Amino acid sequence: MSEKQEWQMEQDHLSMVYDKLLEMERRVYNDSEEADEDSRLFLRNLSEDVRMNGASAADSFESLIQVEQKNQELAQLNYKREWLEKQKNVIKQLLDGPYFAKLDVKYPEETEADQFYIGVAGFSDENHEQYVYDWRSPIANLYYENSLGETSYDAPMGKVAVDLQKRRQLKLTKNKLLDFFDTSTAIEDPMLLEVLNEESSVKLQDITSTIQKEQNAIIRDTKSDVLIVEGIAGSGKTSTVLQRIAFLLYRYKDDLQPEQVLLLSPNPMFSRYIEEVLPSLGEKNPRQMTYRDLMRTRGRDTKIEELDAQLENVSVLNSLDNMFAIEEYVSELDVHLIDFKDIKLEAEMIISAKWMRQTVESLPQDIELYRKLAFLQEKMQEALAKFIKTEAKKPKWRNELENLSNEEYNHLFAKIKKGTEDEQIEKVVLKVVQHHYNPVRQYIANYSWLDMESHYLLATGLPLQTPMTLDQATEFAYLNHLVIRNHAQQKTKFVILDEVQDYTEAQLYFLAKVYGDANFTLVGDGYQAIFAQGTTFTRVEELFQGPNRQVTSVKLLKSYRSSGPISHFMKHLLGGDQSGVEVIDRPGKDPELTALATQEEYVSYLQERLTQLQEGYRQVILTKDSQEARELYKVLGEPQQVSLIADSSKLDLSHQQFVMPVHLAKGLEFDSVIVHNVSQKRFKTQHDLNLLYTASSRAMHELYLPYIENVSEFIEK
Repeated sequence: MSEKQEWQMEQDHLSMVYDKLLEMERRVYNDSEEADEDSRLFLRNLSEDVRMNGASAADSFESLIQVEQKNQELAQLNYKREWLEKQKNVIKQLLDGPYFAKLDVKYPEETEADQFYIGVAGFSDENHEQYVYDWRSPIANLYYENSLGETSYDAPMGKVAVDLQKRRQLKLTKNKLLDFFDTSTAIEDPMLLEVLNEESSVKLQDITSTIQKEQNAIIRDTKSDVLIVEGIAGSGKTSTVLQRIAFLLYRYKDDLQPEQVLLLSPNPMFSRYIEEVLPSLGEKNPRQMTYRDLMRTRGRDTKIEELDAQLENVSVLNSLDNMFAIEEYVSELDVHLIDFKDIKLEAEMIISAKWMRQTVESLPQDIELYRKLAFLQEKMQEALAKFIKTEAKKPKWRNELENLSNEEYNHLFAKIKKGTEDEQIEKVVLKVVQHHYNPVRQYIANYSWLDMESHYLLATGLPLQTPMTLDQATEFAYLNHLVIRNHAQQKTKFVILDEVQDYTEAQLYFLAKVYGDANFTLVGDGYQAIFAQGTTFTRVEELFQGPNRQVTSVKLLKSYRSSGPISHFMKHLLGGDQSGVEVIDRPGKDPELTALATQEEYVSYLQERLTQLQEGYRQVILTKDSQEARELYKVLGEPQQVSLIADSSKLDLSHQQFVMPVHLAKGLEFDSVIVHNVSQKRFKTQHDLNLLYTASSRAMHELYLPYIENVSEFIEK
């Protein structure tokens, strides 16, 4: 078949699939409108169909059965609506480009090859005719493995032997074929190189069509309990991890919910940068937070030092020893040694510490401590409910109704439709009292009535600081975990850590212990370690080793982000050929070194550089820390249209030019990067080298290295 005939064949197939998608879109939208109308009618008729008749126990029981039946009907309607909504999103996604690859696969028992088209989602018609296969499906693995000839893939029923006769990549938009190429390798791949030459974007994009073989192995790993990925800057670590989450949600779709996956990001800015990747793959985002946020949720209103303070802390702590000391202390802790706190609200005694002690000490001695405390918590909740019920009968609370605004008054009474006027008032008063004592309810729920601060002092010999260091917050959270045994974390099945090298040993130990039943994916780059208290990859592996844990370590040594000249410069910083780094020689500009004699000349250079930005490019000046970013921004002056990002909570990447510290740029990429003053005075330690490497590796197309007087020896060597 000639190339022209091949082209026409592919275009005809694309047109056919696209028409099928449009047909399915019309059907799904019609079904969705009908489902919405069915739900509206159901809810409208619900109050007429189900009436809770309190005249007799039999009537009430019959009504309860009706309610249960209606609840099941409503659940089915909601499930149908959710499914249709998901189908709409999938179709919308595929209409932008139904697929990106095609495989010709011959099975041993067949005479001709079958053809499989691979896309970001699967698509079949009402007759179950499959037109597009999901990139996460078993057959799609053949595309990413890049090996023509006799091979195999893993299917649910076992390994399937096949002959992969063709691996075709297709570039298309909507129903128009733009190009295609048959390839057997990935690195010289025209589609990959075209993607790498694109400009940077405000949000991270998915890499579904350009996943490389080494990345694919990480994405589809289902055998490792702990998967450790050490990858150089630009090797696609973060993108690979997000594709892995999408794969896991697909592979275990019957047993795994997005909220059962915990993704710990290095900072809030990075979280927002990656937030569109999984939705673009048809999946909901997992639970996502920083480790600092995780500590705040576990440490009972814990006040923790900010990121800048953590960066400035150069001392190496003995927190892992403290974790062991806490374990030993809790192992010997008995209920008689527990310190309780009175529960008061505005000086009013609600539940006394004496009552708590009497209640818990009345329990049999052989019951575990955490079970005794859970029992006590339940009794306290019952006592509070009884207290509120008694309190609500006092006249003062009826008088409180007079202080309500009309809006509050109407809102409370609108929810209470049954009973006499006096009965309605009683119910409203009860709601007012319950609201008043909500802080007490929270206090009980959070175990704040335990004097854990005293136990921390006894366990470690140290008082809690205000604010705590992140490691001290970790120790305190671990103490709470061992004493209280909150089982919420058991719902978490997968924990994903980015920038693992910036975690301390104590923090990693905490995660390994508290999420002991979860599967871990730990990703990072030792060369980007910017915290003095970070952990080497050797220690990371040791901390997660266990008798029932299969630990796998993988290295990613190819950098895809930066142009060839910039990648060669990064390789030079890492020690040249000894680093093992593989450079993809994508054409581009050499890093530009510029010597300036004075501070005034230096500032003029930066101001000039900011006016010469190529159209469509995004540029950043990277400083060593936040304070330096603020000072430089002030010196540059506002007319340059430069946005300052010195605080991780204040993110706006919609501008074209930025000044920000290196630690906030981790994981991000820019078309053009200026590393602030790479002089010998400023870049001379191993920590400085890590900062220089991290900053330089943010650059995709242009890297500028200005300095005053003498350039850093790291660059000159």
